[in-house]
Amino acid sequence: MKKEVWMVTILVLVATVSAGVLGFVNVTTRPIIKRNEVRKLRESVLESVKVQYESENLEDKFESEIRTNEIDGKEFYLRYNDEGELTEVAFEMVGSGFQGPISAIISLKPDLETIVGLEILDQQETPGLGARITEKEFRRQFNGKVVRPELLVVTDAGDAQNKVDAITGATRTSKAVQGIINDSVREVRTNILTEKVMERLSHE
Repeated sequence: MKKEVWMVTILVLVATVSAGVLGFVNVTTRPIIKRNEVRKLRESVLESVKVQYESENLEDKFESEIRTNEIDGKEFYLRYNDEGELTEVAFEMVGSGFQGPISAIISLKPDLETIVGLEILDQQETPGLGARITEKEFRRQFNGKVVRPELLVVTDAGDAQNKVDAITGATRTSKAVQGIINDSVREVRTNILTEKVMERLSHE
């Protein structure tokens, strides 16, 4: 009986210590994780609007090149030229991939239909297949493509202005990216960045 009580006591102590250690690790690493997420976001925004930066001047470059504006609870990253004209509008998109959520940053021209750049923030797709959406060769296809009436990810895009080539062996992930882009841009264009809002942003 005493042996059983001793074993239970040891197990409780081990569980308590383990929970304490995990809690401590979670509390101490949370700020680091948050900083890394913010850094990744800022890198992706700058890359999506084709602004070059160095690791050491990321923050300064972001602050000088990008103006953050929250509209209807959504963050938008705006870039203006030296004459004060709006040149790019970037925002985060989130949607379902084949294996899990996909989040990305897309940058558009002020017409809200021409893609300037696409950067993947996070994904859980299959390595070597769907995860190839993070590769530059796939992402750069979107540069200059139009999202109206809608973007299409197909097996043979050719020179079509609204088509890009899908990843071989990862059709579902490719189609997921297509859906995320079309749905997100349509939602933003229809319900948030209306003509009236864009008119105001263009002259800020």
